[in-house]
Amino acid sequence: MSLHHHILAATYYPIKLAKAIGRPLGLIHENQLRVLLYHDIDPRDQANFAAQMRWLQRSWNFVSAEQFADMVSGHEPIRGRNLLLAFDDGFASNRVVAEEVLNPMGIKALFFVMSYFVDLEDVDEVRHFIAKNIYPGTHAAGLPAHWRTMGWADLEALLQQGHSIGGHTRTHARLSQIKNEPDLEREIIASADALEQRLGVPIEHFAYTFGDLASFSDQALAVARRRFRFIYSGLRGDNVGGVSPYALRRDSAAFQDAFSNYSVFSNSLLGAFLEGAADFKYADDIARLSSWARQI
Repeated sequence: MSLHHHILAATYYPIKLAKAIGRPLGLIHENQLRVLLYHDIDPRDQANFAAQMRWLQRSWNFVSAEQFADMVSGHEPIRGRNLLLAFDDGFASNRVVAEEVLNPMGIKALFFVMSYFVDLEDVDEVRHFIAKNIYPGTHAAGLPAHWRTMGWADLEALLQQGHSIGGHTRTHARLSQIKNEPDLEREIIASADALEQRLGVPIEHFAYTFGDLASFSDQALAVARRRFRFIYSGLRGDNVGGVSPYALRRDSAAFQDAFSNYSVFSNSLLGAFLEGAADFKYADDIARLSSWARQI
């Protein structure tokens, strides 16, 4: 881990202790609603991932996408510490993890996928797509050997198992770089329509790609808002206190660095993020994104 990650990890237990003391005194708000985001889970790390989920279950209540939507919309009260599990991009490992880890634990996740990526069947095409669109600047030959995409049958199986599917653009485009509205509509709206028509379920959740505010725009948000009830960023933070459903926050968890063999997020580091230790770094971007959501 980097030095600042070590420092953040060291704050976990002091923050947790301070909150445990502060809650009964009314100094700390006891209700939380956060989204925890993963991408691919390397098969070699599946057991460690399962252990991390069991660790989280001891202090968090995992909620489904439907429960999260009800809480954000105000249809269901937010009580206690609630966590929605999400996966971006649609890597083939997602179905494996769902069936072998999440289902036995009763955890329902929300999977954000790209319609064009799901359509790819040729292995070489998949790997070139990943190198060009998901991890631009990398080379297909250097990607992890297990990286594949889920197909339509995989998404249908996840739905049958009680999980949810969300939109993640058509080609993993960086939306801030698209100024032409028909192109934005193709990436955001048409891609979700394709998922909905093929899967036969409403696609109401959308996560824009790359997650940082520089990769989004008020123009893209306006287009997405016409199509989706819920729009997710990659900005860390809690989703209580009247957060706009068009400016939702998520905590990214890089379980393992994609191009090395060391674990990036220890339980202590992940716990520190979920306790809000780094939320202050995202306050300005969250305020700007929320401003876009109010003005549109």
